[in-house]
Amino acid sequence: MNGFLAELGKHLAQRWVSLLALPGLLFTVFATVASVLGQRHALDRRRLGHAAGELVSRYDQRPVSAVILAATILLAGTAVGLLARGLGALVEQAWLISGPEWLVGGLVRRRRGRWRRAHASAHVEARNAVALTEPARPTWIGDRLRAVGVRVHGQYGLDFPFTWPRLWLLLPETGRADLIAAREAMTRASTQAGWGLLYLGLGALWWPAAPVGVVLLLLARRHGREAVGNLADLTESAVDLYSADLARQLGVDPPSGHVTPALGRQLSERFRKGA
Repeated sequence: MNGFLAELGKHLAQRWVSLLALPGLLFTVFATVASVLGQRHALDRRRLGHAAGELVSRYDQRPVSAVILAATILLAGTAVGLLARGLGALVEQAWLISGPEWLVGGLVRRRRGRWRRAHASAHVEARNAVALTEPARPTWIGDRLRAVGVRVHGQYGLDFPFTWPRLWLLLPETGRADLIAAREAMTRASTQAGWGLLYLGLGALWWPAAPVGVVLLLLARRHGREAVGNLADLTESAVDLYSADLARQLGVDPPSGHVTPALGRQLSERFRKGA
């Protein structure tokens, strides 16, 4: 799934620079306030007002210097925004992590135990809340995306990593747009987590920033799960709807109107080309 996500992510890179500037500017303002107030005077509005008045008076008769300062602040905000996106990319990797065993093995075993207990007691909803297939990742997000390939292979015999690039070429523009939008929502969620980490770090200098960071991290987790669930559902739906068309494009007409596991394995061998 990492390669699949990377391909979808290529469509989003150019759009993020502009989207990161405004929240970066807001963080820059918070960081400036933190440097003025510190921990001891964290909520001292009089101290903050005095500092703001000094700043205005300093640049009141110096328009060129004021423009340079504004440009510097804007550049700093953009840089901080890119840092948040970088941290978000690390968060995304943590969501999708699959190893090493010494790091994630305990979490995987815990999730697998919960899944098996729910499965044995026929609690389908409780089992599916853990994962749609037997867990092999330490996070819900990682297992939800992994389940796409497992379920596609089990239902159709298709090797998902080799099937998807070919299937993508058959999707209508609306289908591709929906998938890209779902991938973008996942990126937004991980970036939100990046902002949460930055605000938590700022909390070491100015404690009011720490609760902001906690709230952002909680929201990022929720939004990330929603986005990944939507992305996985759309991906599986694309396979359900267009796998037979893919077979026909390759000169094979599924006799039952859909791809069977046997046919899927044959197609996968062609896609793999010995790999």
